[in-house]
Amino acid sequence: MSEDLASIIEEMIKSGKGDATRLQNILTAIKNSEPVSFEDHQYIENLTQSQPNQVSMDTTQDMTENVSDTSSINPSPEISQIPEPTKKSLSKKYATIGIIVAIVIVAYVGLDVYAVNNLQFRPHHGQQVAISDTELTIQTDACNPSYFPATFTTYEIDAYYNSDIIEKATVGGSTLSPKSAATLDGIFAINKQAVNKIGQTNATFDPTKATITTIVNAPIFGFIPYAVDQKYDAIDFQNRIKNPPPGTFDCFP
Repeated sequence: MSEDLASIIEEMIKSGKGDATRLQNILTAIKNSEPVSFEDHQYIENLTQSQPNQVSMDTTQDMTENVSDTSSINPSPEISQIPEPTKKSLSKKYATIGIIVAIVIVAYVGLDVYAVNNLQFRPHHGQQVAISDTELTIQTDACNPSYFPATFTTYEIDAYYNSDIIEKATVGGSTLSPKSAATLDGIFAINKQAVNKIGQTNATFDPTKATITTIVNAPIFGFIPYAVDQKYDAIDFQNRIKNPPPGTFDCFP
């Protein structure tokens, strides 16, 4: 069979097909019973594919036999197939990696949500500056009592009377390290139209009709919207501000 392959290479050299120098080196190696590299066999295959009438099954088998000595050095997926047990092992490995990644993602989201849910806020007794007849600047102390970082975009307090918002406080967010606190700036605004509406009814202000809603807006993974909202009776909320119960703010006095 090597003689057939040698004959084909000699024919290529005579017809001027391919690189004569390279073909001559391959021919010399075959005649000296030396192994031929896989790259050289591929080179011959590419040349002979344009001459299907000159290539026989015996030639193909001969090329396979000659490359066997070098296949261990230059393995090719086209010649050496992956054993079935190895395929199963790789599949199990990739499945395990996928499960680990999923667990890490779920754990990360869970810890992030946990930290955001445990954020604590209280008014900061700093200087307030009027921006307009309905707005003034405020400051709020934010505390992260957990052992994990917490990131949020805004902290909002909405005061409702019946179904109308009469006051709204919006505080800018931040990223708080574990067991740390920060003082954040915000704006307090009065809904003048809603307040005038209450005054026009000539009715006595009924605190039982007032409710307070607090909302912490946080981006999970930086882009998934997430919010923690709580609702209080106005009187209860006012008492919590004046006399905070234990555990309301755990970062500093």
